[in-house]
Amino acid sequence: MEAQTISLEQAADTAARLRAQIGKAVFGQEELITETLCCLLSGGHILMTGAPGLAKTTLVRVISRNLGLVFGRIQFTPDLLPSDIIGSEILNIDQSNQRRFFEFSPGPVFTNLMLADEINRASPRTQSALLEAMQERSVTVGGTIHTLPQPFMVFATQNPFESEGTFPLPEAQLDRFLLHTLVDYPNLNAEMEILRAHTTASLAGEQTGGSMRDKEIDMIGSDQIIQIINRVRTIAVDDAILEGIRDLVRSTRPEDENCPDQMRPLIWYGAGPRAGISLISVCRALALMEKQESVRWAHVRRMVRPVLRHRIRLTAHGIREGLNEDRIVDLVLERVESRHHNLAKGIV
Repeated sequence: MEAQTISLEQAADTAARLRAQIGKAVFGQEELITETLCCLLSGGHILMTGAPGLAKTTLVRVISRNLGLVFGRIQFTPDLLPSDIIGSEILNIDQSNQRRFFEFSPGPVFTNLMLADEINRASPRTQSALLEAMQERSVTVGGTIHTLPQPFMVFATQNPFESEGTFPLPEAQLDRFLLHTLVDYPNLNAEMEILRAHTTASLAGEQTGGSMRDKEIDMIGSDQIIQIINRVRTIAVDDAILEGIRDLVRSTRPEDENCPDQMRPLIWYGAGPRAGISLISVCRALALMEKQESVRWAHVRRMVRPVLRHRIRLTAHGIREGLNEDRIVDLVLERVESRHHNLAKGIV
């Protein structure tokens, strides 16, 4: 099937099938699943912040298994080198003529879904090795460009509670993440489901070899995901929505006239143009998952926090005031909706 011929209903139904399969293995993380799927269908990368044991790794494994994609995991540590991620050239000898030559040995980044576990434990030099891969879907070694498999998506995790031995992600790399999602603890009922699955040996990752669960998978396939990604890009966005997104992003910049006077001392720097592009992309994906041919303001309201929270930095004064990035986003959203009444009322 050609990518251009897939219908909205087919794309949305396939996304719903994938979500249902994920829901069988990941309990009580509905927001995480929604944001991850939006990121996947937008062709972007996601940063997940949460305590250990909240199914972040399981989520990636389940997605790769259902899509038939290659899954790779890199445990980031302080001694990790850039070549450990992207690969390097090694010296070989042609046995027929004893001629020496360099041959590229691919690193673990050459995969479809890459889990960068505890990414903030590696040095900034190593973290930056991912920049080209995330932005260009390729890496350059020895002056030669090597293209990564398609689709390619980075799932990066970081622990919010332990800061010793960690390195904050550079702003340039943070901006390459389409979304920054906060992973919370499961609710009461979901945690009971986790425990019940453990007692019956059906918890994801605990099945012994030859599990029947793999045979029950309704495989979707990477070609279908690429079709859906292409279909997402055709979702319409009204000019009124674009104006609202523009004002949202610009209002986070303390030097911009759109930023409220009382917020200027609280914000060190705000979101750049890539934030608006990212917000449009994930809102299109969310609209498709809801079988809607155009983006609604409700989609913007739902996705604005994970898109903007990692693209804003507070001043020391803002931190002392007890604010965080999500609160700034909420204040900006309230201001924009007060100025665009049609958006706030859901008319557009």
